[in-house]
Amino acid sequence: MIEQGETGSNNTKVLLLGVGNPIMGDDGVGIHVARIVRERVPSLASVEVRELSLGGLQLVEAMMGHKHVIIVDAYTSEAFSPGTIREFTPEQLGGQPHMTLPHALEFLAALDLYKDLEPERIPETVRIFTVDVDPVKTFRESLSPTVHEAALKLADQLVLEIERALGQPQSPRRTEHSS
Repeated sequence: MIEQGETGSNNTKVLLLGVGNPIMGDDGVGIHVARIVRERVPSLASVEVRELSLGGLQLVEAMMGHKHVIIVDAYTSEAFSPGTIREFTPEQLGGQPHMTLPHALEFLAALDLYKDLEPERIPETVRIFTVDVDPVKTFRESLSPTVHEAALKLADQLVLEIERALGQPQSPRRTEHSS
């Protein structure tokens, strides 16, 4: 849970990183969620929403110095249906069997490295939200209907959490967003 009234060393309290490849269909779900959240969260110095098409060391470097980080990415698992939304901490993510979160192992190794090198710049909280996707990669900029619906649902959840963290009114405002 993100605590109200906290600020990071760079004055950004909450950093949301949407990760994925926006031209690979459902693999770009993190990017799509970031875009939806950006449209619905007011432009404030305490919130930053970014899109990244990279992982590992670059992903960790992007989150350095922020107090609270939310990462959204696609996940492929035989155990869950496309559109399933799950939440992990970095420690929980490392223990997942058949993990196919893009660049997750590189990310976890880089995060451990930075915990040793620059512990004062590591975020207090890192929450990773995933949306399960079909492992078949398709060249398209849109999401499949099932993953699109999950992206809208996850964006709703994240907007409410950000509003709560900022002490703003919490009203469900689902918007139909074409991805």
